[in-house]
Amino acid sequence: MTRSCTRSCDGLELHFATNHIGHFLLTNLLLENMKKTCRDSGIEGRIVNLTSSAHSITYREGICFDKIHDPSSLNDFVAYGQSKLANILHSNELSRILKVSQAFVTE
Repeated sequence: MTRSCTRSCDGLELHFATNHIGHFLLTNLLLENMKKTCRDSGIEGRIVNLTSSAHSITYREGICFDKIHDPSSLNDFVAYGQSKLANILHSNELSRILKVSQAFVTE
């Protein structure tokens, strides 16, 4: 955290790439397998995303995606905060989607 803004091999700001995109990708790669396991076994899996209070240290408008591609104008603390805010937003949306899809299964 809070080292100078650098880019990942994909050209994303490193905080965002490490703290959010990696977790987002892993979750999405495992999601169908988790759903199948739940259907087959009747046991729900758990997806756990960690964040911190740093999610509140971000831009007033939230995540600025243009700065994720241009880390030269990004503050280190704000970069970390954006990655943690993205984790929360992803968790909330994933929860909403899974609840909706579960409603169709149980009806």
